[in-house]
Amino acid sequence: MDFRMETAALRQFLERQKTRVLDGATLGLHDATDHLLAASRNEAPLKSGTLRMTAGKEVVNRDGRIYGEVFYSATETGPSGARFNYALRVHEMGEYKNPTTPGTRPKFLSRPLRTNERIYKQFIADAVRRALR
Repeated sequence: MDFRMETAALRQFLERQKTRVLDGATLGLHDATDHLLAASRNEAPLKSGTLRMTAGKEVVNRDGRIYGEVFYSATETGPSGARFNYALRVHEMGEYKNPTTPGTRPKFLSRPLRTNERIYKQFIADAVRRALR
């Protein structure tokens, strides 16, 4: 058998496996970002509901690298008329001292991310394993 034919078959096999791994990782990252979005929304302040309504997530594949993002994009107008990133201010600076909704808190996004980090890694690993079957 020609050695070049064997390596061509191996390359094709490896390329299919790479595609399966990326597809599995994408599905796992969707699961992880869905979970983080739900967990963080439950902890986000609920003064008017704007913050929770502006939450979203995105998973993208850029040149074989999978990225997942959960975001909040609420902006407000301050007393001076200047617009500011309300989501960032509440998350980082805890703009509210006495939340009106039990269970809400500052760091509503980073706290569930740190708490569930192992679970999110497991979501991705399990999805990749399933994709390789």
